[in-house]
Parts: sequence; structure tokens; C-alpha cells
Amino acid sequence: MFQHGGNVFFQNTCIDFSANSNFLGIPDQVMQAARSGLTAAVQFPQEYQGTINEHVAQWEGVKPEQVFCGNGAAEIVRLLTQVLQPKKALLPTPGFEEYTRSLSMAQCEAVYYYTKEADGFFVPLDDFLEHITEEIDLVFWCNPNNPAAILYDKEYMARVIKRCEQTGAVLVLDECYLDYVEGAADFSMCAQDAPGSLFVLKEFTKIFAMPGIRLGYGLCTDQSLMEKLRGAVQSWMVSAVAQRAGIACTKEHEFMQKTVQETAKERCWLLEELARIGIEQARGEANFIFFKSRPRLHAFSMMRGIMLRDCSNFEGMPQGYYRIGVRSREENEKLIGVLEQWQNYAG
Repeated sequence: MFQHGGNVFFQNTCIDFSANSNFLGIPDQVMQAARSGLTAAVQFPQEYQGTINEHVAQWEGVKPEQVFCGNGAAEIVRLLTQVLQPKKALLPTPGFEEYTRSLSMAQCEAVYYYTKEADGFFVPLDDFLEHITEEIDLVFWCNPNNPAAILYDKEYMARVIKRCEQTGAVLVLDECYLDYVEGAADFSMCAQDAPGSLFVLKEFTKIFAMPGIRLGYGLCTDQSLMEKLRGAVQSWMVSAVAQRAGIACTKEHEFMQKTVQETAKERCWLLEELARIGIEQARGEANFIFFKSRPRLHAFSMMRGIMLRDCSNFEGMPQGYYRIGVRSREENEKLIGVLEQWQNYAG
């Protein structure tokens, strides 16, 4: 069974580098807003989340009717597959396994496009486009890729979108990690006039360090699809706590800037340190780093109070690859200390 990062059973004994949550923590104003949501818990949440949709629309520069808020990004993927009822979906590997869980529930065939280790798991564009045939109903894409830490530019993604338009497929573009990227607007495909074949998936969970408050959203210009999604959800899908926290998130522009700056600084430091201790096959994007080492590093690190993300259970991923989230300097120094021990460990 697929397992996520962020295993709560070890968080009291290990520094958790397996999850990609913001090491700066929840902003004070967002926490206060979430707490205020508890006082509103005596009433039902707004059924259509009109207010949260309007705030997210302003945050993303789109129209409110182009926003669909839900109980986390994974739940929106499930609803999307339920509404579209696809027969075949194309997924480049490695990628977020939660997509395939939703496809399985919808009895949709998952067609994997296997990238090559020799190419650094990069998806060759021309060959991938040939695999988007008229038999494909859905295409899933994560940018930057999780876990392989590859960022694809707008020109690249525009060609994927165009191909989906030509074949009638819907592209589900996961940009949940893009907010961590410097100059994210230069890579995001969100737009008021985006093609209807594009469904952009985002969430506040990671960038605002609140995975326990489930709030994700989808952006799409296809109003027929958006209405179907709204008609498919149960009432009160987004809690009062999540709505108030989400609205507060859309006002945290300075926090976002600080997050990008601090994350970039620590990511660069980690990459330099990894190279120094002899881990050369490492690269980073957003708030995580992907690297190759020897098998059994995960167990070695756990015994020394460090929890990494072993990527061997990602589809198409061989053993020996790991992902680490970017954390504070003090925590990052402890990580490097353990990895340096591992490099000198002959067992």
C-alpha cells in the first residue's frame, strides 16, 4: 500500500523531513482565524463557500466562478474522476500516487508513462505528446514534479495543454508546490482565459503548514465541468474552520515572500552540503530535494532521529532514491550530520 510522508507515529521521536510542509509554521493570523472558526462551528458552514471562492479568485487572479474549493486537493481529484468518469488516464512516473487511488475508485485504467533513470526522470516532450491519444480521457501532471524535483516551463506545459485540446483530454495540472518556487507566476498556467481542457489543482495545506485543516481548490474555465463538480459534492464539504483559515491565507502576501526567500536559502545550503559530503546526484525545487544514495538509508536515519521519504514505493522508481523537505537551519544541520555518518558508514 502506498504511504505518504509525515508519519505522525514517529514525529515525537524524529525530525520529520519526509513531509513537504512549510518549516515556518502556520502564520499567526491564519491560526487565529482557524480558532475563530470553532466559534462558528455551532452553525452549518456556507453551503457553496461563496466567500472563500471570492477570496481565492482574487488571490489567483481568476473569476470566482472559476474556483472550486474542496476538502483538500486529493478529495478534489476524487470528485473530478467521479464527475468525468474517465476510462483511461495517462500519468508520467514518478508521481503522486493519490491520483491512482482516485482512478481506481472510478474504475479508470491508469496508463503509466515511465521516465528513465538515465534521463534523470525527465519527461521527453515529443514522445510524451504521442502518448496523449484520443483514447486518453485524463492526463495528470505535477509541476514541479514530486518527488523528482523537476520544474517544467510554460512553453513546455502549453504544448501539453494544446495536445490535450486536440484529443479531447482534460489535463489535471497539480501546482500545489509551485508557490514555493521563485518567480512562480512565470511557471503557473492559471489564467482567466485558460483553455477549458485545463484543470489546475492547488491547496493551502503545504505552503501554510496546515495539513490537518483540509482545504484545496481547483481552477478551471469550463463552467459546465465546474457546475457538475458543485452538483456532485455533499453539503458543507468545507468546514467553517477551513473556510476562515483559507480566507486568512489569501491575505498573507508577506508571509509568502518570506517563505520563498527562506526556503530558497535553506535549499541552496542543503544542496551545497550534500555535494560537500559526497552526495552528488541531488537536485531541489520548491521546498524539497531529491537525491540518490544507497538502499537502507531510511532505516539508518530513523535510528538516529531523522525521518526521510524513501521514494522506492513511487511507481517506476528504483531503490536508493530519497526526498527530503527543507526545514530550519538547525534541523538541516542535524540532517547533514546524519547523512555524513551514512556516507562514512560501510555497512
